[in-house]
Amino acid sequence: MRLISWFIVIGAFIIGTPTWGGNTNPPLIPTVRDRLYTIGYNETELRYDPDLPKKVSYPANQQQVLELYHRALKNNNEDDNYVLFSFFRIGCTDFKHLHNVKAAKEECALANFFLKRVLKINSNNGLALLFTGVNYQHGNGGEINMPEAISYYERAYHLHGNKVLVAVKNLSTIYLHGLGGIPQDFKKAKYYLEMAARDNPKGQDAYYLKNFDTYVDLLKISNEGDKCKQQNPNNRIWVKECNDKVEKKIEAYLKKHRGNQKEKDAIG
Repeated sequence: MRLISWFIVIGAFIIGTPTWGGNTNPPLIPTVRDRLYTIGYNETELRYDPDLPKKVSYPANQQQVLELYHRALKNNNEDDNYVLFSFFRIGCTDFKHLHNVKAAKEECALANFFLKRVLKINSNNGLALLFTGVNYQHGNGGEINMPEAISYYERAYHLHGNKVLVAVKNLSTIYLHGLGGIPQDFKKAKYYLEMAARDNPKGQDAYYLKNFDTYVDLLKISNEGDKCKQQNPNNRIWVKECNDKVEKKIEAYLKKHRGNQKEKDAIG
């Protein structure tokens, strides 16, 4: 069941013309929401640089935010600018779900302004490359541009390898599902999954790699269902019939391979 769960849940993150960070004048600091003070460096950031909290700690109040803001603009320190991006970036996802979108959008603008500054200070900063890719993939503060997302992910991984493991995982997902107009490419998806699996031979990515062919078989069945629904997407009866066909084909697939490794792979 683990593989089917991955098959259902796995998806993508997505910017186009980089409207975020385009303004050279620094956005003003708003009154910071309490939520931001409950967040710290995440696993991806600490994997890249375990010493980040020692270099620059997350601000704990409005005064510390302002002090860091002015210091980052004055000294052009790479880590100071990065932590401001890291601190404010939650606004880029929050504004999609909050009633008070104004504050979240202001935070997102600040985050992306400082993200762009990090790359101006050090164009090879692995975290800045990674999260620029995430912005392009998710449209965080701008439009979706999947080719640009791929470019930044590839550069981040080429320069920093598994220190930015998320980059190679996102590349695998993009090619596996053909996201954002990128042609579906199972060979590339498997290649990048292999890169991720090397990091932990007993981890989740290694499990997915082991069962990759089975997953592709199930994904192809799902693709047929999507094509079916696209023929009449506003017709509930038609969509239900398409979904029923997918379920029956998956059942037939499992029945065909019952008792062998492919069934075990499919149901986990």
